[in-house]
Amino acid sequence: MKINELKNCTGCHACYSACPHGSITMYRNSEGFLYPAAIDISCVKCGLCEKICPVITPLRSIEKSRSAAFAAVNQNEKIRMESSSGGIFTAIAEKAIAAGAVVFGAKFASDFSVIHDHTDNTKDLAEFRGSKYVQSTIGNSYKECKEMLDSGKTVLFSGTPCQIGGLKAFLGEDSRNLIAIDFICHGVPSPLLWGKYISSKTADNRKISKIKFRDKRSGWKNYSFSVDYSDGSVHTQIFRDNEYMRLFLKNVSLRASCFDCKFKGNSGYSDITLGDFWGIQHELPNLDDNLGTSFVIAHTDKGKEIITKLDNCIIKEIPIESGRKYNPSLIKSVSRPASRDAFFADLCGKDFSVKKLAAKYTADSFPIQIKKMLNDIFKKLSKVLRKKK
Repeated sequence: MKINELKNCTGCHACYSACPHGSITMYRNSEGFLYPAAIDISCVKCGLCEKICPVITPLRSIEKSRSAAFAAVNQNEKIRMESSSGGIFTAIAEKAIAAGAVVFGAKFASDFSVIHDHTDNTKDLAEFRGSKYVQSTIGNSYKECKEMLDSGKTVLFSGTPCQIGGLKAFLGEDSRNLIAIDFICHGVPSPLLWGKYISSKTADNRKISKIKFRDKRSGWKNYSFSVDYSDGSVHTQIFRDNEYMRLFLKNVSLRASCFDCKFKGNSGYSDITLGDFWGIQHELPNLDDNLGTSFVIAHTDKGKEIITKLDNCIIKEIPIESGRKYNPSLIKSVSRPASRDAFFADLCGKDFSVKKLAAKYTADSFPIQIKKMLNDIFKKLSKVLRKKK
């Protein structure tokens, strides 16, 4: 494959899935990300891999004028608490399965790596719920999706914008039976870093039973990263105090393609885009209970029909700008930190734990706790001054 610059490859698996001779393998580079490579012995140089690549040959995107936006909340409080935002993915998936569909999504494997899998049972949807801030492995999911579509089944496929772009490129044309859902993506961190973090949490031989990147026990806006152990103990940190999340949010652990993402914009290739409605307190304060509200964009008529007919959900149509202005990652890529290459050089070395990496690459002029304390003091002082006026 002749991708002009390897940094543009998203690892979407479209070429791997499409090769009729099985001549493409996915290998992990030194940073822990998957990239395609041709096996020369069986490769016939047909060029299909380049034709299918959504980076080399961009797909036709959906017209922006057709999009509609919504603020949405699943009224099942248990599902909402287990979800990252408003619990709308589960509402869509449950209805799809009830109508006979198969649902694809990202879940934790037994070793807590993240993989794509599928289910036709609503009981399994809990595994797909919640954000997983690490790049998932598609594996054979595109091929399995195509087989199901060709057999007449309806498929709901969820993933990052580049994974949906890869799926659409692989399928070749839109299927009436496909429901494509992506989400507002900040970028995908390295699986190598994630594996190192998991190892640090099991160094005392305790077994992990559950991980939540967005635990709402401390609230949706001030969410925690939590690790539950089989002995009943729980390790919880506010997201800004967790070393893995700090590296993620500082952008140093992201894939190279994430700094110039070719799949940004609310036109996309999906039927529906899901995200957090972070500005809900300003736009729709009546929905602001700090338990999570979804910002939903329906790009197609199919997507609009699905959202507007959801059961047991609060759905309010809004101007798209009302939610978009609080989600810059919907439109533009994050900036590449100058320290990114140095970070990965240290990550590959033996001398740096995840904690040491976070200390080195996310250090601020003030420690996080002091910064928070000063912000709290400033807010209280501002309230006092406003009252005096």
